[in-house]
Amino acid sequence: MNEHIIYEQPVAENIRNFLKCEYLYEKYAHALTQEDIWSIRSSITTLIEISDFVLRINLKVELLKELEKSKIYINALRENNLIDIMKYDVYHEKITECLNKLNDIENNPSKTIVDNDFLMQIKNKLYIPGGDNFFDNPSYLNFLASNKSKIVDNINKWYHPFKYLFISSELILSIKRSNTKFEKYTSDVSFFEKRLDNRARIDLVRIRLQKNINVFPDISVNRQNINVIFKYSLGSKMLSKAVEDNVNFEISLPGIK
Repeated sequence: MNEHIIYEQPVAENIRNFLKCEYLYEKYAHALTQEDIWSIRSSITTLIEISDFVLRINLKVELLKELEKSKIYINALRENNLIDIMKYDVYHEKITECLNKLNDIENNPSKTIVDNDFLMQIKNKLYIPGGDNFFDNPSYLNFLASNKSKIVDNINKWYHPFKYLFISSELILSIKRSNTKFEKYTSDVSFFEKRLDNRARIDLVRIRLQKNINVFPDISVNRQNINVIFKYSLGSKMLSKAVEDNVNFEISLPGIK
């Protein structure tokens, strides 16, 4: 059983986008595995959210650039015997596959959603309070009342153009997370500051804390330093206040050293 919770704060904007990809995919995939009608609706809503997100940014280009950097990174790890050959081979194979699949994408994947009248009807109602009801959307109710396997097949087809954007994001984050160790620190009451080496490129700050202690980090980070204020939630309004005791925690800084 996991007794810790990991808080992450991106430094680079592309890493922020990859984290959003991870979040959106996990939300989408979990909802799709459930049997109830509300979860299926949630998976469709998240798919529309994915489409809006991908439509706004050139995610393919960001991923291609970062995958090439990841290839250089794992090669350096291998040359310095910091990664075993089997793990290296797995990463190298997956990076190559993702690069090929991304290069095969010709149009923005969101086009498949935008060109779908059924999904656009749903989207147009989403931002109206209570607008995605069934009496204003009889075709939606008809779809959700159909055979579950038919529903899932359709949703998977709508998701498919986005597949390798999310697989690539997950791979990049996995490489960064799994090849950087956590180190132990103690805050000065509520505050912690760490200066960064100017030669290092930190992409992500990860702070690991024990669960169920009602303490969370408010992280501020740039290329020069990391500032953290440890806080707790107070009362039914969940007001945030700085802690009054030192906090033991661990920190990991994925990036290229």
